[in-house]
Amino acid sequence: RVKDVIGYSTQAMEVAYPESALSNWFIDIIMARTEELMGKKVDVGIGNFGGIRIDMPQGDIILDDMLSMFPFKNQIVYVEHKGKEIRKILEGVRVVVEDGKLVSAEIGGEQIDDDKVYGLATISFLLTGGDGLSLADNALSVTVFENEDIIDAVLAHVNAETAAGRPIEYKMDGRVTV
Repeated sequence: RVKDVIGYSTQAMEVAYPESALSNWFIDIIMARTEELMGKKVDVGIGNFGGIRIDMPQGDIILDDMLSMFPFKNQIVYVEHKGKEIRKILEGVRVVVEDGKLVSAEIGGEQIDDDKVYGLATISFLLTGGDGLSLADNALSVTVFENEDIIDAVLAHVNAETAAGRPIEYKMDGRVTV
């Protein structure tokens, strides 16, 4: 079963920092699935590059590719944070921004409002210290979907695209600029 072809990718997608087509594809799937599960808008998605273990091959995608790409038992999580907490999270990420300061941060094309409540989609590993992030800290609410591993969302997406006759493809869109 792990050698079954489950999809087709028009291009190889590699994990690359600070942004890649593969990481964008993954986080957008997680955001969409979280929105479905919560029935609430998801404004932000945060994942980790270490959670994507191999690159997407060009051509046939077999089940083993996906299982190897996302091998960890991480659940999908919805977190509500005020804008000021989102800003702290972004400033705490280990990236070099102009002079070590967050120059600009937008959600939905608008500057972060420190007092607005935003919905955040993420993975359980990043809630309490994974990769140095503690996304549950100071949260207004946290909902962990215990029966919804990230691989479930990814496989459902690949299966839906394949059933619709669409290949797996994605692109970078400039959402992260360092």
